[in-house]
Amino acid sequence: MLRFVKPGDIFCFKLDEDRYCFGRIITLMTVGHLSELFDIIKKPPGITELEISNARRIIEPIIVDTYSLFDKKL
Repeated sequence: MLRFVKPGDIFCFKLDEDRYCFGRIITLMTVGHLSELFDIIKKPPGITELEISNARRIIEPIIVDTYSLFDKKL
């Protein structure tokens, strides 16, 4: 649920049928959350703290529409 999204949260999203990408919430903005996307692509959607600490950003931080992306029941 959206109200539980907070800075530091790690998220993943499907890149294609088998692979997942990962990112982290940086801060709340008025239009969504500022987020960073990492250079990690994996087949299972799991990640460790070590992988996150060694990850690099693939682009500059972006604002994501958390209302559309995270407030869905799957």
